[in-house]
Amino acid sequence: MLARTRPFPILKFSLRAYSVSSGGPNHAILEMLKSNKDEEALRPDKNPYKIRAFTDAIRIIGKLDHPLRSANEAKTLKGVGPGIHRRIQDFFETAGGYSCVPAYVYFVSDNSQAQDVDPEALQQLKEDRVARAELEQISGIGPVKARQLVAAGCRTIEQLRTTPEFLDMLSNVQRVGATYFRHVEARVPRVHLEAVAQGIRDVLSPKYEVIIGGSYRRGALTSSDIHLVVLHPDHVHVPFPTVLPSHIKASPATRTRKKPDGTRPPSVLHDDVVPILQSRGIIAATLSSGDLKWQGIVRLPDPDAAIADDQLAERRRRATAIENGDGVYHRADINLVAQKSRGSALLSLTGDTDFIRDVRVRATKVGTHLNEFGLWRWNDNKQESQEGFWELVRAETEEEVLRELGMEYVEPTKRNFSSLGNTAVSGRKSKGKKSS
Repeated sequence: MLARTRPFPILKFSLRAYSVSSGGPNHAILEMLKSNKDEEALRPDKNPYKIRAFTDAIRIIGKLDHPLRSANEAKTLKGVGPGIHRRIQDFFETAGGYSCVPAYVYFVSDNSQAQDVDPEALQQLKEDRVARAELEQISGIGPVKARQLVAAGCRTIEQLRTTPEFLDMLSNVQRVGATYFRHVEARVPRVHLEAVAQGIRDVLSPKYEVIIGGSYRRGALTSSDIHLVVLHPDHVHVPFPTVLPSHIKASPATRTRKKPDGTRPPSVLHDDVVPILQSRGIIAATLSSGDLKWQGIVRLPDPDAAIADDQLAERRRRATAIENGDGVYHRADINLVAQKSRGSALLSLTGDTDFIRDVRVRATKVGTHLNEFGLWRWNDNKQESQEGFWELVRAETEEEVLRELGMEYVEPTKRNFSSLGNTAVSGRKSKGKKSS
């Protein structure tokens, strides 16, 4: 029996360290496809359709959150054609049938079958691709900006952080991402979340309530960042949903209730909280700041900050420390919440993602809409079938919100998709008091 002729270059192993987060569970397959794409791009008679096929396959496979187990599994993916499928099939055969290739392995083509490609140019393409992948780990830096930086000579995150010429090429968000990259990549221990929350409580008026949300509230030992919920009695504004219920078709007559004058309500977050935290050296950098949500970088308060005698000198010391990059920094979100939105906000800002998605689907099934600002019921205008408005259901606690949806209360530490099977009760339709 004749051996099957391989239509593609023979693959061979090559050892190389890489960041697991940059390649995902199919890093080795993606490296093989990227190398093949680079070779095709360098050929004198390059085929643009092949390059596009590689690009599409790399994009599709790169989005997977699980490793491909076989070439047949890859064949079922939309965007993976026969040619790409055969390359992946060769990949698995050459890899000895392993579905999970070690993280330090990637595949390169045998130069004996790529003699029309300049090996130095191919190597340069690969090095540029690796440099772009590293730079794209920074928040706000996408393929276009990474390509510009690499073309300008920037090869690493460290080089970007320490070279004014490259920093000048960045927007404010990108510059913040680069400056604090090493900090925000680190997990946040519970003691750090508690210290930041307490540091904020110490400098704000006692009228403010500060609650830690996210995975901290679900009992995790560490978190990727800090999610804070802030309540104040003067904040009562709740934005109405911009979506429409499924039985309503968008039309000029469809409306949602808005403030009559369209003016921006006062925001204690934007006008009070953020300026105070900046002046006290807790906020180090801002990514975005609005009336209801602030996102950016916070500096971990020093252990002895609360006992400092000279508060003005302490503020100056913190400002100098931030300017010099001294201390520990974390990525944080601060969410301003009205008291009547408390229950839905705590649900949404505690998670996890699967739990909240399921709860919101349940809300839709009983004719309501759930977001971080409240549980809403649509009020139809009986005279005009295409007209109506959202009305807030009074449910100020998580227990009340879940009860309105026909669910039992779920402790934050059990809020994950696997626990949902025991949360549903009767599936009755929502009946509750409303508030204006």
